[in-house]
This record gives sequence, C-alpha cells and structure tokens, in this order.
Amino acid sequence: MTHRVSRIRPFVLGDVPRVAELHESILGGSRRLSMENRRRYLGKVFLENPWYDDTLPSLVAEEGHGRIVGFLGVLPRRMSWNGRSIKVAIGSQYMVEPHYRGLTGLLLQKAFLSGPQDLSMTDGASHESVKLWKAVGGTDSPLHSIHWTRPLRPLRYGLSLVSPHAPLAAAAAAPFCAVLDAVATRLRRSPLRPTTSASGEELTVDAIVDYSQQFLQGAALRPEYDRGSLKWLLEMADQKVSSGELRKVLVRNADAEIIGWYLYYLRAGGNSEVLHVAGRPDHLGAVLDHLFYGAWRDGATAVSGRLEPRFFDELRARHCLFHGRGSPVLVHSRRRELVDAVQRGNALVSRLDGEWWMCFQDGGS
Repeated sequence: MTHRVSRIRPFVLGDVPRVAELHESILGGSRRLSMENRRRYLGKVFLENPWYDDTLPSLVAEEGHGRIVGFLGVLPRRMSWNGRSIKVAIGSQYMVEPHYRGLTGLLLQKAFLSGPQDLSMTDGASHESVKLWKAVGGTDSPLHSIHWTRPLRPLRYGLSLVSPHAPLAAAAAAPFCAVLDAVATRLRRSPLRPTTSASGEELTVDAIVDYSQQFLQGAALRPEYDRGSLKWLLEMADQKVSSGELRKVLVRNADAEIIGWYLYYLRAGGNSEVLHVAGRPDHLGAVLDHLFYGAWRDGATAVSGRLEPRFFDELRARHCLFHGRGSPVLVHSRRRELVDAVQRGNALVSRLDGEWWMCFQDGGS
C-alpha cells in the first residue's frame, strides 16, 4: 500500500537529523559514514554551499503528522551559455520511504524541475530516479552517459572483471597476470606502454581559474569557476576517500608551457576514476598521456571516466574501451536549446560539475 504525503517544502537546518536517518536507512551505499559525519555533510553540501540560493532550496516531503518521508537535494551551480551566465540546479540524493514511493517521488521531482533554474541536471541517478526524471519531462544525454576505461595492466584488469564470479580461479591466476602485465607494458613498441614527454606539478585553484577560459572553450555551454567556490568544491571532493586519493595535477609540455590539468582518484591495485580533465585543444592527447602514465606508475590497474565528446578521438587512439556502465547524465530545461546543447556534445560538463564528487556517491565505471 502506498501512503500519501501532505506537502513538499524547503529543507531547513532543523531537518538535518531526520534526513540523515532517512539517508542511512535508504541509501546504504554510504553506510561507512558515521551518523555525525552524515549530518555534517548533508548540512554542508545542501545548506552551506557557496552557491546557496533561497529560490532553489533542497526539498523534503512530509506525511500528515509532519514526519519527513522523502528528500531531494538541490545544489545550485553557475554556467555560461554563449557567454551569458545561467542558473543551473543539480539534483542529488533522492530518497523516499518505501510506503510513500510513486506519487511522492513524482511530487518531489516536479517541485524541483519547476524551480527558477535555466537547466537541471544530475549524474548519479539510480534506475528508479531515471524513470521518475523521464516521467516528468526530463531526458538523458546519450553522449555524456558513455563511460570509458583505459586498461593500464590489462590482464589484471580483465581478471578484476571475472574475479567476483570466480574468486578462486582469479586468485590463482593473479601472479601470472602480474608477470605478463609487466612484460606487456614495458616492451618498447607495445601499444599499451604508457609514456609521456610532459611534466606535472600540483594543481592549484588559481591555475584553474586563470586558465579556464583558455582550456574550457569550444562549447556553447560550460561551467563558471571562481576562487572561493572552487576551493570549497575541491575540499569537498577531497573527502571522497572511498574512491581513493584525489590527485590534482597541472601539466606542462617540454617547453614548460601549461597545457592542461586533470583530477582523478588514485586507487593503487585497482581502477582509478577521473573527476575532471582540461587542456589546450591541440594538447588534449598529451594531457591524457600524462594522466595514464602517472596512474600506471603509481600502481593503478586501469583508469576510467565519463566521456566528454571532445576527448573521444584522443581516447580511442589510446586504446580506451567504451561502455555503458555507470550512471547516466540526465537533463531538463524549459529552454530546448540548452537540452540540445548537452545532448549534441556542445557542452563541457564533467563529473566536477554534477554530484559525482560527493562522498555519498560510490559510483564508478
């Protein structure tokens, strides 16, 4: 039996304890968070973020006695459309008690999508959230929903795919795979041998802000970064320790010119996930080469990320595998040209610009 809610209203500070309880009981993927940290993080992300806007609040659903039975987090962001600033809202952490699902979910989604934002997005949706999003007029972005993987130790990467189904056989084969991977990635003419002629150093907030206009160009829709909000964002992304150690690298070519940067979560002995990559259009391949070399040097089995269409040719040339594992990118707007820009690849939208960086999100490729 499905119960009804009495109202949808803005999320406020006093709601944090109850929403944290709801979050722990429904979204079990982040159970490693203590209740104290869960409360702190919910408040910090949805009430204390640097883009907070009273006209774009997170939402709660109440039943007749005032008990919260549903939540939808909303994170405002700034982007530009053909040089003009627009308001973007990221939907996140959708959750409803089982007996209230269905209509309550639709009401939460409708309330969110009817807000004053120019564009709504999410990139960490569950299967149920995808159905609700599309039921109220949203859609997906097929290009941005493609994921890629670059095997760095190909045999061990292949072994990681079969080990959940045949753990004993995988454990027995692991030593042989390690030896063969060492040979395959060190042969001078091997296509899987990671190499780079560039150098790297610690990436700073100032460098991203100073070079974003140069490196994040060539698309009608792109993010807007400023020092204060970007500092907050990177500090929050750094707390996603479940994905590994966040590496932030500025890349220079042989002439010491800055050609790009990347951010990724290093997981030695496993699959490392890319958060954001940027670079000069004529040096995107060199930035990727440095990323793959650094991850290989530091022990990663593979590197994965979500496709940004402008990187497709460079990723394909570097023997990356393309697949549909991972959450899709969902979009909604009353302005059809904004949805078209995302769906046609005329938008620079990385994992840094959605919800994937949150420590709630366990998603990988």
